[in-house]
Amino acid sequence: MSLPTLSTVQLDAGVAAALDRIPAASGVGQILGPDSKSLSIGKPANLRRWAATNLGAGKPPKKGARPPTDLSPVAIAVRFASTTSAFGQRLAFERLMARYVPLSARRDLKPPAYLHLDAGERFPRVTVRSLGPDPAALFGPFRDRRAADRAVQALHKAFLLRPCDYTFEPDPALPLGLGCLYAQVRSCVAPCLERVREDEYRALAERAATLLANVEGRGEDVSPWLPPWVCAIGGSRGLVVEKGSAGLELYPVLEQTVLDGESVTTEVDSLDAAVHRFRWEVGQPRPEDALWLSAWLHTPKRSGVYLAVPDEPTVDFVESVRAAVSP
Repeated sequence: MSLPTLSTVQLDAGVAAALDRIPAASGVGQILGPDSKSLSIGKPANLRRWAATNLGAGKPPKKGARPPTDLSPVAIAVRFASTTSAFGQRLAFERLMARYVPLSARRDLKPPAYLHLDAGERFPRVTVRSLGPDPAALFGPFRDRRAADRAVQALHKAFLLRPCDYTFEPDPALPLGLGCLYAQVRSCVAPCLERVREDEYRALAERAATLLANVEGRGEDVSPWLPPWVCAIGGSRGLVVEKGSAGLELYPVLEQTVLDGESVTTEVDSLDAAVHRFRWEVGQPRPEDALWLSAWLHTPKRSGVYLAVPDEPTVDFVESVRAAVSP
């Protein structure tokens, strides 16, 4: 896991002297206490102002507002790194946080939800699951279980897959099927009652899985319940494209892991070469990016763009990248 080189400013000469050495730029910052204990980590728009606020040298709070905690009595140093884009700042912040705060203690991150649909099962069905160690047959991420449940309902309407979790042997006179409301109102193709053959039912599930897996070719009618970044997690490739102060920043994403070591800053005219240079390999230990990356994807006013990357990036894909960042 890479992290921008952090500059360190000691506080032994006083807070005012230290603040003069901290840039008034966006980035990530950390305040250290005795024995290099982390006291605070932030991703401010202004590093100098953030440090001043946490070290008791900021502007007085508004009347009636609670003043921020003054860490200057115990702080010994400030570490910081400037960043050149909003996504680059978020990535640097998450890499720094991962060294000090376990995911289980992150109250600011909510786990996303995923749909599971294995078209190879005998009678496939769609269920909502959390992300496990095996991403096979998982599709997402969705913001939460409620959003995933809406997608399940929409899939049931579009493909009439079975919503039940029963195990059965198909039979036209099966009491289980005859008494099922979904079969009675025909909101399910009812494989339990042999209204469709097993292979026909699996073909129907395959069509649903194809819709979930492939971003390309989706109609606008699915956009209310199927976000454009939802795809098959296993083997998925994505690209975060962000306009930075130093150029166009590209961050490859493999199975919801940001390959920050492969990120590159380039010009629009050099996009083709930049897109084809990525090595789609995750190092060890593997960063756990799924939670914060989902939060970033679902941010309404984010500046960066996320694009699904085909196995062999074509000229059309490069043009789609160029179009995504065009004014």
